[in-house]
Amino acid sequence: MANSRQELLKEAWLGGRDGYLSPLSEARAWALREVWRDGNESEWGMLSYIAGKLKKKGGGNPGVAAVSKFFAKLDADPQWFPGKSAQTTFGPASAISPTNQAIVARSAMAMAESGKEPTYPALIANNPVALENPSTKEPVGKKRVYAILKERCYDDPDDPEDTWKHRQKSSKIALTPQDIEKRWNWGLYMLAHMWQPWWIFKNIVWADICNTILPRSEKKHVEIVLSNKGGKGWSSSKTKLKSKKLRGKPEARKQKSYGTIKVWWAPILTRGKLHVEMLGEGFPGETQEGAAILVAKVRAALNIRFQGGDQPKVLFTDRGQGFFATNGGRISDPYKEALREHGLRSHCGDDGSRQPGSSGDLMLHETAVAWIRYRERKTLPRQPWTETVEEYTTRLKGIVQYCNDNYNVDGLCREFPDRMQALVDNEGDRINK
Repeated sequence: MANSRQELLKEAWLGGRDGYLSPLSEARAWALREVWRDGNESEWGMLSYIAGKLKKKGGGNPGVAAVSKFFAKLDADPQWFPGKSAQTTFGPASAISPTNQAIVARSAMAMAESGKEPTYPALIANNPVALENPSTKEPVGKKRVYAILKERCYDDPDDPEDTWKHRQKSSKIALTPQDIEKRWNWGLYMLAHMWQPWWIFKNIVWADICNTILPRSEKKHVEIVLSNKGGKGWSSSKTKLKSKKLRGKPEARKQKSYGTIKVWWAPILTRGKLHVEMLGEGFPGETQEGAAILVAKVRAALNIRFQGGDQPKVLFTDRGQGFFATNGGRISDPYKEALREHGLRSHCGDDGSRQPGSSGDLMLHETAVAWIRYRERKTLPRQPWTETVEEYTTRLKGIVQYCNDNYNVDGLCREFPDRMQALVDNEGDRINK
């Protein structure tokens, strides 16, 4: 009985899922925070210190964001105890039948055998019926498709147990300590303005300069896909060094790559609605002249939407080279003059030096662009190299309408103060946006 009780206690304190904190580590985190607060007036550096003292089950330290999220959960629950979890199930049941899974697996292996990368958009385009969620009539998500590839795909017919694995590198680039400090200071500075969500919703227009590459041949499409895949792809262990399994040449996605068309467009986000403006042929790109053209496009869009007056007048952009100088952060002359001409002003006046360059996770328009990119992959035509600029424009406008109809655009337009608070809570590190 005593041994049984000891085993029960051991599992209660040291158990849990790999990659997460055990109940014992949660208790240690709580204790470390209490000790820190007793001996320090400021909490600057606290989360990093605590994260370095903890170990996840299976090894490794948790991230600062994970520790911050744990404390938020703890503080919000007066009945909290180490190891408490409301989660009862892990992962949804598959919406794809075994028969359709087999169809998708055969399609993916056929693509790989012919030297094509079995990407999520390609599999959706080639298997629209098999990958349709019966409940929503929409294509299933990327994770479900990837699960099929992991479970059912292989390269050697004599060894079907050697299934594919997705060897993936994170697309995120590590922030330097200098980046983190500047982001943290900017978060404190912005919070000091005490901008309320309603004021941001009413007065700010979020905009950016974006583009999409359209391939003009199947060969170029395959090159771009492989180039974008970088260091990740599907393969069995025996075939991972075969040429058709290796990454593509990075030159395939260069700005002036032969056999492509670059379509420039601008997302415009304000007062609960996402809009897109096409920037036209001959657009100079992310330059000072391009920034001035963007301002004119924003003004035209605002005039159409708000014909009765009371228009938002503050334009919020990132630190792109067309908007602000890379050395010092002063506003560029063409951008400043365009703002004056069209009755708008920059969110930071003439000086953008406080705003960090590495701030994509903080910008509301970047979230909107991520929505668009996600829908771009889901709506990719079966033969992308045949899509004209006009057809892509129609598809893009349909994607934006889908975002307005299905995503919380209104809530996004009020979210900036929460992001600044999360930035400060994370002590300048990346936030989960």
